[in-house]
Amino acid sequence: KDETYQDMTEVRDDLQLLLDKPSIYLHDQDMGRLSMTGLQFGDTVFGRNAELSTIKDAYRRTVSGDRELVIIYGQSGTGKSLLAHEFGKHVLSDGGVLLSGKFDQLEQGKPFSA
Repeated sequence: KDETYQDMTEVRDDLQLLLDKPSIYLHDQDMGRLSMTGLQFGDTVFGRNAELSTIKDAYRRTVSGDRELVIIYGQSGTGKSLLAHEFGKHVLSDGGVLLSGKFDQLEQGKPFSA
């Protein structure tokens, strides 16, 4: 049977199903690898719960008076920005102040372009 998409509506339907019910597509994925790299669909983070918890724990310690530094690093496309965004939502919902920046590779010649 030919399993290729015949038109864009089939692609759209599968993408919507992926967003609505990711477990259908993730059942055969290597969850060990995903827990290291993360997986994201829309605004949902998969496989980054441990990292998000670690960052939230560091934040809680700073609220209590400790000093902490958290660096989110990794290869391109591994969900770093989304992880930072999820953490930022937590800080703001807790009444905190969030300052953020992002390096733009295309603007690297401009000082303070991040």
